[in-house]
Amino acid sequence: MKVIITAGGTTEKIDDVRSITNLSTGRLGNAIAKSVLRNFGEKLEKLYYIHGNRAIPPLGTNVVSISIGGVSDLEKALKEILETEKIDAVIHSMAVSDYTVKELTTLEDIKEGKTLDAGKKISSDIDDLVIVMKKTPKVISSIKRWSPNTLLVGFKLLSHVPEEELIEVGHVLLLKNGCDFVLANDLKDIKEKTHKGFLVHPDKTYDTMDTKEEIGETISRRVLETLSSNMIKE
Repeated sequence: MKVIITAGGTTEKIDDVRSITNLSTGRLGNAIAKSVLRNFGEKLEKLYYIHGNRAIPPLGTNVVSISIGGVSDLEKALKEILETEKIDAVIHSMAVSDYTVKELTTLEDIKEGKTLDAGKKISSDIDDLVIVMKKTPKVISSIKRWSPNTLLVGFKLLSHVPEEELIEVGHVLLLKNGCDFVLANDLKDIKEKTHKGFLVHPDKTYDTMDTKEEIGETISRRVLETLSSNMIKE
């Protein structure tokens, strides 16, 4: 079997020395990868680990580590692998930027319709830098289009919402993107030693976990069970 795991966060460049990123450390993706390596054992031919620069890849002779920067890099890496190889599962835990830099300007230049050159280091003497951003493509929406038969695990992070809403939003994401499972979690429930999460199924039932290790174990087990069941049916 071949599996792709995305982990950590993307980084969108402002200029050639500055960037916008998020707080994702990639620790959850790393925990999932370790569980996949352990539970799949000899069944796992290759694990592609696509990660941001803060995420630490797991160790393994069958692990292919791919470091990416922005959303466009992630999209390119996933598309190339999914369209050229038979990938059994994608576990898309990466925190993907919703916006990227469109152009840079200042309040004064806005009045004159001017922009700055984002390809060079912006002067630190500018007092009122304005960053204009545009939405990035939803990469998860393309995964099933690139590889319809690949099992897909999506992730949804919200902040300070009721549990019922978290499950509902996770299930909507599942249906919208053709996911087989979605890990729904709330920022308020992510601590140094605990990480509560709900693995939502297509029928809206869910598994409840309380640590990153439990999340990794549950996801790898559910993915392996589903893939093994599909092989028996075939």
